[in-house]
Amino acid sequence: MQVFYEHDSDNKLIARKNALELNNWIQHLVSTGEELELLVNIAKKLPEAQDMVTSLKELALDNKLQLAVLYRYKNSMVNIHECEDMECDTYYVNKHEEYRAEYRSILHTFSKIKIDLYNMILLLI
Repeated sequence: MQVFYEHDSDNKLIARKNALELNNWIQHLVSTGEELELLVNIAKKLPEAQDMVTSLKELALDNKLQLAVLYRYKNSMVNIHECEDMECDTYYVNKHEEYRAEYRSILHTFSKIKIDLYNMILLLI
């Protein structure tokens, strides 16, 4: 676990916090991808659930694409320490917020489609 130190600059603290948060997003999306694979296999066994299978596969693809974006962002975070002006700092803060919104959007969509699938299953049992 990373420790925050009193002598760290504000920029360094923000960079560390963002890196920890990014790692959590990545871990969560990896787990979401694994769960999506299981849900696709479940939906394939349900009668007349082809639309659900398609939706789950599309979301799985979106999830993989978002993971790729987050991995690239993680690799670029080393450049944060090289920022020398507010414009550079602002760029990374705005990018982080953009990625947070995309991450939350995937989770929202995932939650909604999962509830729809569970309701479909409940109607069949």
